[in-house]
Amino acid sequence: VVMPAGAIANLVAWHHGEIGGGAGTRVAQFTAISFDVSAQEILTTLLTGKTLVVPDDAVRRDAAALTRWLEEHRINELYAPNLVVDAVAEAAVESGAALGELRVIAQAGEALALTPRLRAFQADRPWLRLHNHYGPTESHVITATTLPGDPATWPATAPIGRPIWNDQVYVLDDALGPVPPGVVGELYLAGAGLARGYLKRPGLTAERFVADPFGPAGSRLYRTGDLVRWGKDGQLVFVGRADH
Repeated sequence: VVMPAGAIANLVAWHHGEIGGGAGTRVAQFTAISFDVSAQEILTTLLTGKTLVVPDDAVRRDAAALTRWLEEHRINELYAPNLVVDAVAEAAVESGAALGELRVIAQAGEALALTPRLRAFQADRPWLRLHNHYGPTESHVITATTLPGDPATWPATAPIGRPIWNDQVYVLDDALGPVPPGVVGELYLAGAGLARGYLKRPGLTAERFVADPFGPAGSRLYRTGDLVRWGKDGQLVFVGRADH
């Protein structure tokens, strides 16, 4: 995937505007460098004066060890997939780890499951904010939502949110027509965060990046293959895959 620098710059600017933080904020560099979320972790940290704290591989592989490490290193922000977030929540509840410095958990890469243990973890830490970030490699993060501090107000299913700055999302039918709120359609992406295409694969690029009927001449949509619907609150809800 060929991603222009402007897309990353847009992501960093949005992230800083929404998440905040600065000098003194300690961010865990948890994500493997081969996963695109690592670019968000590293660049949003170093470009805004935060401190990047790197665990070793043994800590990354063990939820109990990771939970102790988060406590010992006074980590303020953690970016991790759903399975890791849920495992840390379970380990913290079982061990009694306060994680009192942890202010932000951002989940990406998987569907966020609002399990009973995650709800219990949040209930004991009302200062913590759980963010759900969505986006394929072809756009990186393109929608996001922040769950309330009180898990009693959480929905049964976590939404994937609304588009970030300078990006657009469309829920369309097979004829590229918008579907009404509540109706399931395929998610298409547009805007500053879109990749240029696939390196030396023009056929696949033409298949997945199609002409944008809603934008100016020459603009494109990325066809995600994800099925979603608009919720009553104006946020997107992930339903499944079109190819399953």
